[in-house]
Amino acid sequence: MNTQNELFSTAKGYSVQCDLTSRIILHFGEIKASFRILDFLNFRRFINSIDIHSKIFDLSDESDYEFVEVPRLNTGHKMTLCEVIQLRELVNGTHFAIELNSMLHEVLFSEQELV
Repeated sequence: MNTQNELFSTAKGYSVQCDLTSRIILHFGEIKASFRILDFLNFRRFINSIDIHSKIFDLSDESDYEFVEVPRLNTGHKMTLCEVIQLRELVNGTHFAIELNSMLHEVLFSEQELV
């Protein structure tokens, strides 16, 4: 029995939803992170709050990297701006898949009640 359903994938990683634990699991490079939905939404908010545009034009060495900490794992990762953009793509694609699945579920169940 398959308990993990793939939600989204890119060339650099993929995400799955585990039906047994009700968690979202991200695989990105060496990072494997499991999130409860609220933690995932907070992580997405953090990733999207990184100001990539200003970091591109900032010539200091500190702007070439971003320290990304995964909630509840107590590990941090120093990522290049390219990695942050790739992680952002994975996280936002996963969020889109979750929203789409939720909308489809609502429509299908509401139409079953009408029949």
